[in-house]
Amino acid sequence: MNMKKLFSFMLVPRWERSAMNNFVMGRYAKAEEFFRRIQEVQPDKFALGHNLGLVSLAQERYEEAAGYFLRELEKYGETYIRFKALGDTYYIWGKREKCSEYYSKALELCEHEGDRRLISRRMTLCADPAGFETAMESLRELKKGNSLMAERDMDGAYEAFRKAAGLDEYNFQAWNNLGALEMNHKKNIPASAEFFRKAAALTSLQAIHNNLKRAETMAVPKEGKDVKKRKK
Repeated sequence: MNMKKLFSFMLVPRWERSAMNNFVMGRYAKAEEFFRRIQEVQPDKFALGHNLGLVSLAQERYEEAAGYFLRELEKYGETYIRFKALGDTYYIWGKREKCSEYYSKALELCEHEGDRRLISRRMTLCADPAGFETAMESLRELKKGNSLMAERDMDGAYEAFRKAAGLDEYNFQAWNNLGALEMNHKKNIPASAEFFRKAAALTSLQAIHNNLKRAETMAVPKEGKDVKKRKK
């Protein structure tokens, strides 16, 4: 191993942290850039294909995302996460039959109540063309809201997320984004906690459960916090 390659190999942990941080912040192209750097040095790194699939999915490159997830499934075997990633991809892509196929396999391995609730609902929609189209319209409103939020049109984004949640009450991203706007834009902490609670009931994603915990903590009156401190 030459010195340049050795140095690059040593940078992999830093690149991985940068990739994940950018992904969480919604900077998907930047996250992909760091994952590609890792790929050049460690092309067979465990879970790299999964992460490349996630950034491809986030950037609406559905066929590419499905390819990554399918290769991970073939290479490393059947797991809940791999089946669910494929189900999610085909759902967002609008492929009802494929979505149902992989969600049914994911459901057999799913242990989280919220995830089970969401997957079961989406499988029901896959068998209902009209209901599925309404859910797809909900996703389009979610995308519209995200774009408006990026443009700093918070009121427009709020209305789009409201419409998304109204079209599909299982659209947990819409509930989560409403909670974020209530907390950070409208400064209405009790309302934000209620929206985060709706989102958390439909997913195991830790970031959303952390949002709920933060809102619930902020909603406790100062006197209550002081009592808890004294008890400690």
